[in-house]
Amino acid sequence: MARFVRTRRRFLELAGSGAVVGIAGCLGGGGGQQETETETTTEAMDDDHDEERPEGVSAEEFEHGPVPEAYRTALSQANEQRDPDDLFTKEAVKFQEADEAVEAGLTEAGRDCGNCAEYIPDKNGDGFGACAKVEGYVDPEDWCSLWESIEEAEAEAEEEAGGDGDETASVA
Repeated sequence: MARFVRTRRRFLELAGSGAVVGIAGCLGGGGGQQETETETTTEAMDDDHDEERPEGVSAEEFEHGPVPEAYRTALSQANEQRDPDDLFTKEAVKFQEADEAVEAGLTEAGRDCGNCAEYIPDKNGDGFGACAKVEGYVDPEDWCSLWESIEEAEAEAEEEAGGDGDETASVA
């Protein structure tokens, strides 16, 4: 009878341990399998991101430049000249896709780099332009906190040039 008690006790210990291991596996996040899925997803995202860059442009160049020569000192849509030595980083200006900025409540729909005064449109057929104030390549469907309408920029330029005629009024 003593032998039966020990065997039964041992059986219960093993069964209990197995149950604990089983429950831990269900609750514990799946071990190494989840990491593999995450790595695969990250690789897929990297592949997608590679497809979004112009051919032959590294991720570092895409984010920080230099941009092609045609853009380095080009004029923006509101005729502001780009100074490659005086540019903001994309991080500093909350640079992101315009749709994401709208979803985050940072801007209104319809405001994107393509209709920004600072944008320098595509000059080499790769679909990307540049910005007079931000480093790196710029997609016309992006957005940043420096966004300014072309009309507002042109009106400001006219005011600065004295184009409103008030300065020519005679003094009595």
